[in-house]
Amino acid sequence: MSAEELPEKRNVMQSVVATLQHSEDARVCRDISGLLEQTRVERRTEADKVQESLQQLSRRLQGVRGRVDASKAQREQKSHPETMRDLRAERQATDDAIASQESRRTALSADIAGLEAQLAALDENVEQQMAPDESVLKLQLLRGLGVEPLANAQTGLVEKARVWTPTSASVVDVRGQQAPMPHQLAAQLWDLCS
Repeated sequence: MSAEELPEKRNVMQSVVATLQHSEDARVCRDISGLLEQTRVERRTEADKVQESLQQLSRRLQGVRGRVDASKAQREQKSHPETMRDLRAERQATDDAIASQESRRTALSADIAGLEAQLAALDENVEQQMAPDESVLKLQLLRGLGVEPLANAQTGLVEKARVWTPTSASVVDVRGQQAPMPHQLAAQLWDLCS
């Protein structure tokens, strides 16, 4: 970005923020924030279920190993056909348990992939879910500059902004000591874009 383009982009940003209808943007931000939080909760729940399944499988595997170790001592006392029959039965039970857990893990992985795809669609296509109005244009402009305003769910005021860079994203506090005036907020968001 050249130095000549900066004042022009700053003027565009200032004019957009000057027309900012705070309550509508705050509602849009609250809706987006609510959808993101709901998706995060669902992803955490699914991840916990998968983790619990993996722990159960690990406990079963440890139990099987313990039985195998215990059966080694018994094998010495049993005849060869009895030992082979017992080993086949244990192996079949273990294979069935592992196959069951693997199919469940695969299904959960597919569910998680679907939820991640839904989250990506929500993150990228929020504008398409809303009527094409001034709020959509403001969100597109801010996102195009790499800044996404985040509103407080209780107050409805923009208190933080997510700043996207080519390598990461960070959340920056934009409220200061007191609630910023619209022009102060616009200047602060523009500084984040620069």
